Amino acid sequence: MVKLEEVSAEQYEQQEVLSEEDYSDFSDDEDFDDEDESLLDRITALKDIIPLKHRNRISSSVSTLTSWSKTGATFVGKSAWVITTSMFLLVLPLALEIEKEQALVAYEKEAMQQQGTQQMLNAGNPYGQPQQQQQQQIRAPGF
Repeated sequence: MVKLEEVSAEQYEQQEVLSEEDYSDFSDDEDFDDEDESLLDRITALKDIIPLKHRNRISSSVSTLTSWSKTGATFVGKSAWVITTSMFLLVLPLALEIEKEQALVAYEKEAMQQQGTQQMLNAGNPYGQPQQQQQQQIRAPGF
């Protein structure tokens, strides 16, 4: 509840009027200690400088930006999960099979070279005598 008190004109005139030299728009800084003031206190004091209309606009802009950022981060995270899982399930087995196929082709190529070397050695026999070694057919592993 508010208490109203009437001030008479005589009491108002009795107050001491300061001269212009003594009067200042600024408060006395003698009893102000800025070492006790934290950064948070200074930032909250800036609130009074910015008008309410602008503060509301800034607040709504920051809120909208935060909302869009959260939505975007969620979308990117879920997309990364789907892509990574798909790679493990589809591409990794395919890559392993391709590597196996290349190893098999390299093995067959090496075997063909060894067989060609054996034939050259047999053809180069100066006495025409057949060698006692049996030639084995090259088979792919697993067949």
